Amino acid sequence: MKKSSCQTWVAYYDLHYPKWDVPTFRALEHFLRENKVAGFIFGGDQLDLESISHHTKGKPLYRPPKSYLRDIEGFEKDILGPIEKLLPPTANKIWHIGNHERFEFDLVEEHPELDGLVDHTRHFKLEQRGWKIIPLGHSNKIGKLTTCHGEILTGIGNQAGAFPAKKAVELYGTSVLAGHTHSPQSFCKISPVEHIQKWMAWIAPIGGKTNPGYLRNRATAWLNGLVIIELQADGLFNLYPCIVSKGRFAYGGKIYGNYIANSRMKGKEL
Repeated sequence: MKKSSCQTWVAYYDLHYPKWDVPTFRALEHFLRENKVAGFIFGGDQLDLESISHHTKGKPLYRPPKSYLRDIEGFEKDILGPIEKLLPPTANKIWHIGNHERFEFDLVEEHPELDGLVDHTRHFKLEQRGWKIIPLGHSNKIGKLTTCHGEILTGIGNQAGAFPAKKAVELYGTSVLAGHTHSPQSFCKISPVEHIQKWMAWIAPIGGKTNPGYLRNRATAWLNGLVIIELQADGLFNLYPCIVSKGRFAYGGKIYGNYIANSRMKGKEL
């Protein structure tokens, strides 16, 4: 990378397939189609895995026959395959394991005979396809930015405190991008001793539905969107959480997604 140039990365958090927000995903596809990115990050909870979750244990209504297999096959068809086709061959690909993917490990703990069978990373052949897998509870570095899923910032489930971004920057002691709580947020910390030390933490918006059925229409601060990162040669970066509303977002003077550009395009989708 030249010192006068930068790399563009995209991070997409908490898709929760099949509870995905389709307009947000289409906006993501549009951005990837129009921009050559150096890296793509799945931030965890790509899969919802309701069918094997401990939350649905003893509730067969949420565990219809072949639902796990449908989720795996559907994610490949609707999400993973289309994303990979839009990424340059040289793009870095990061796959964070989220707490929802952990449901596979929970099931294997009860049924060790399923070890190696209930494993989405094996089904998708992620390593063979060039994805770097980040285990749950671990983090990844791109330049001076640390990325993680964010489950470490909460107690049970995603019942976080009011300021998970503040907790993230204090816990990691560096600049952090996390997800998990679905509510975009940022917090800045500057050392009073060495003023050059400046850290920020961000909580990413959600790629999944903001009002899934299990919420029963409860009020939340969840917002759909994605994160764009501009990475400089020395590791410095700028980070832009992009909120998707009505299926579109703006970045760099351009609108991405399903939008009405002018009266002649009214009702026309990209």
